[in-house]
Amino acid sequence: MTEEYQQEYMFDNDESALELKLANYNGPLDVLLELVRANKIEIKDIFVSQVTEQFLQYMDQLSELDINKAGEYMAMAATLLEIKARALLPVLEQPDDEDSPEKVLIRQLEEYKVFKEIVGELKECENVNRFYREPDKNVGKSVTVIKDNLSVEGFMEAFGKFLMKMQIKAQAENVSRAIQRESFSVAQKLNWIREILKEEESFRFSQLFNENTSRNEFITTFLAVLELLKLQIIDVKQEREFEDFLVIRRPDSDKIEAVVEDEYESFE
Repeated sequence: MTEEYQQEYMFDNDESALELKLANYNGPLDVLLELVRANKIEIKDIFVSQVTEQFLQYMDQLSELDINKAGEYMAMAATLLEIKARALLPVLEQPDDEDSPEKVLIRQLEEYKVFKEIVGELKECENVNRFYREPDKNVGKSVTVIKDNLSVEGFMEAFGKFLMKMQIKAQAENVSRAIQRESFSVAQKLNWIREILKEEESFRFSQLFNENTSRNEFITTFLAVLELLKLQIIDVKQEREFEDFLVIRRPDSDKIEAVVEDEYESFE
């Protein structure tokens, strides 16, 4: 059954990934989370203590501690634990402005899947030490998408650094205020960045955000930047690894039509 679901949900076969062995499930953690989200497996049937125990064993076996991977698993395992705890308790009324653990889990899963795909694509390109796009049928030549002095690790680490700073700042301020629920699509952010590029030849990635930027808006904007790279609208330059990077408008990028809204999903 597990292999069937893995094929259905099209998860990458990562040999280094955590493989769970539970009474009613054998397979990767991310597939288990997808099955929970799709109501294929009841959360009450999952022994979260086993998930936690196997995660700790998995971390002990790693030759080198991968902080990013550990963080991904810990966040999702914690969400599973909270969902199960709620499932075992009497139903309580949820405040309108509070996201349920189930919604948090779905968001985490969606983000996890997106970043696995992004890193996989960029890793393949890094094998030739340059990021490029397949030759255009009308032009007949490959076009550089991203400069060869920027590594996948540096690019993603810079993103993670920004995200962590935002989370720490939000926790430190502990500001009590009404949170406006907004949905930001990749297409909206992509076209917004293109409007900026009409006025500015280049700008720093950090300039796209302010103190009111939400985590979801930040992630959506980052995905828009990656898509602009794939569309050959921008170049990205990083002076020092793991630091802020420069977004640079490519020549003739204004000739590419605006992105259609329904081509991309939104994060809420």
